[in-house]
Amino acid sequence: MNRLFRWLVLVAVVLSFGTVTLTYAGDPPAAKSAKIVQGEVLRIEGEFYVVKDASGKEVRLHVDKDTRLDGTPKAGDRIEAQATADGHATSIKPAM
Repeated sequence: MNRLFRWLVLVAVVLSFGTVTLTYAGDPPAAKSAKIVQGEVLRIEGEFYVVKDASGKEVRLHVDKDTRLDGTPKAGDRIEAQATADGHATSIKPAM
């Protein structure tokens, strides 16, 4: 009986390590650092869109082939962009 109890405890401990690993694996760090930028496109400088946000601050967004664009924004357009903490735009669409 004592031997069976030890075996069951060992199995429970081993299985719990796998659960902890899966919990951390499903939470990508990039998703935590995402931000939304809404505002008016002031100008486009090569791969960078300069946007004036609601507080009046100018924000530079890096746009490349990986950025999902809904339409073709130009200076004067109001947009909503999802961006990483370091300013890379992952998607840009017209603001509603």
